[in-house]
Amino acid sequence: MNDPLTLRDRRRAETTAEIAAAALDLAVERGWDQVTVDDVAARAGISRRTFFNYFSTKDEALFHDAMAWRPGALEAFTASSAPLLDALEELFATQAAQDTPDRDRALRVMRLVDGSPELLPGLLARIAASEQALAAAVSARGDVDEFTARTVAAVAGALARVSGTNWIDGRQPDPLSSTRAAWAALRTLTTTDRRTL
Repeated sequence: MNDPLTLRDRRRAETTAEIAAAALDLAVERGWDQVTVDDVAARAGISRRTFFNYFSTKDEALFHDAMAWRPGALEAFTASSAPLLDALEELFATQAAQDTPDRDRALRVMRLVDGSPELLPGLLARIAASEQALAAAVSARGDVDEFTARTVAAVAGALARVSGTNWIDGRQPDPLSSTRAAWAALRTLTTTDRRTL
């Protein structure tokens, strides 16, 4: 017998994805400033009230999976006894491996943000929230002080964005390969003679 909770969670994930897809499709068709919550709800086949059961704003619907940590990911990272860099790489690799690659959607969102400057603050806020959560997890491990934890989170976040761009641009076959390549590049700094930097 299927677990009702699992089925409910699956249906919620499906509806979330449908709403996000509707928001992106409408934004590409009309321009983001010409899209309303009612438009998104109608395209997704749900009521306005149902929309707000999933998202607070249309911007949130558009960016619903941007920079979101998978359930339990940060907790596993914090509990890991591996060296900090190793644990960080595995955290991001696990995130990448769990993602369902959708290069077309990522490209469309990037182009939309490029053409709609009003979307940038929302995206930057999501990036900042993600990095703050990571900094708290790094600090909780006890490896480094709070300032270093924030610095490490910012560097790791930048690395994630570089690896994402490399995959979107087609220089890597999938998010996991791109993540591994980016971390390999970072690690060269720890083995390179400082006189050459």
